[in-house]
Amino acid sequence: MKLELKMIVVLFSVSVASAALLSYVYTSTKPVIEKNNLKKEKEALQFISPDADTFIKVELEKDTFFYCCTHKEDTIGLIFQIAPHGYGGPIKIMVGLKKDTTISRIRIAGPAEGLKETPGLGMNITEKSFQEQFSGKKEKEIFLKKDKKAGTIDAITAATISSRAVTNGIREGVKRFSKYLK
Repeated sequence: MKLELKMIVVLFSVSVASAALLSYVYTSTKPVIEKNNLKKEKEALQFISPDADTFIKVELEKDTFFYCCTHKEDTIGLIFQIAPHGYGGPIKIMVGLKKDTTISRIRIAGPAEGLKETPGLGMNITEKSFQEQFSGKKEKEIFLKKDKKAGTIDAITAATISSRAVTNGIREGVKRFSKYLK
């Protein structure tokens, strides 16, 4: 009986000490993690809209996006985020729209940011050559060439599901967010 009581006390003590240590580590690293996430977000916004000096976050009931502004506070476009479902799960994409609703640039999150597409196939949507195809395109052009004659986007070989998810997601996003530029 005494041995069982000692084991319970030891296990309880280890559990409490582990919980306290985990709590301390979490509270001490949370501000650093948040700071790094904000830095990464700003870098991504600056990459998508390099001509912008400031980004104004707008949070509506169903939509969140950033207005891209110059130092004179002129709006030059906006950036929105979408996450269409690909072969391996959601594909997080940031899309920049110019005032005339053409795409400035896109940025697809990589594996470190949660992308779970098939390595060597669907993961190729993160390649610069695939992403650059969207720059300068209007909504009606954002189709895979294999899906529509007016399509301008080359699908990645053996990764049609991922390519189509990105293309359809961006097109739907442009349709949904372009109203905020008017």
